[in-house]
Amino acid sequence: MRSARDELERRVYDLRLTRQVAMQALPSIRLIQENDKALASKIQSVIANTVPLWRQQLAQALAIQNMREAGRTLKQATDLTNELLTANAERLREGNLEARTQLERGVFDIEAVKKANASLVATIEDSLRIAQDAQAQRASATKELEKAEGEIRRVLVAAKGPRPDARRPM
Repeated sequence: MRSARDELERRVYDLRLTRQVAMQALPSIRLIQENDKALASKIQSVIANTVPLWRQQLAQALAIQNMREAGRTLKQATDLTNELLTANAERLREGNLEARTQLERGVFDIEAVKKANASLVATIEDSLRIAQDAQAQRASATKELEKAEGEIRRVLVAAKGPRPDARRPM
């Protein structure tokens, strides 16, 4: 019996130890449950509050990016417009300068008229000189022809003069 009683005491002791450990686990379990509930609540709060905030921040980031791109595009358009205005103003100035220069210029440049006039005068002088030379050559040739004709006549007259008659015996 004593052994049964010792056995019973050991069992009671073990049960008391188990009960004590179980009693100690109860606050741990409750603490864990409370933490789980708090974490679940916090997760719900994060989901409820953070996700919309993320969406808002992403939308804002996209809006900012679009705004920056629109700003860049606007700057490029403004820069191009300024370049076109400046370039066209310069082209207008150059074109006007060329056009006005040509408009104010005479129909003929005086240098071209002088050169053409000098060439024409030289041509006329050349023609006169050639004509005078030709006239002098013709006059000289006429004298030569007259001289040649005179020689022919003289020779002919001399040939008609006393000629021995070919029919008379000599």
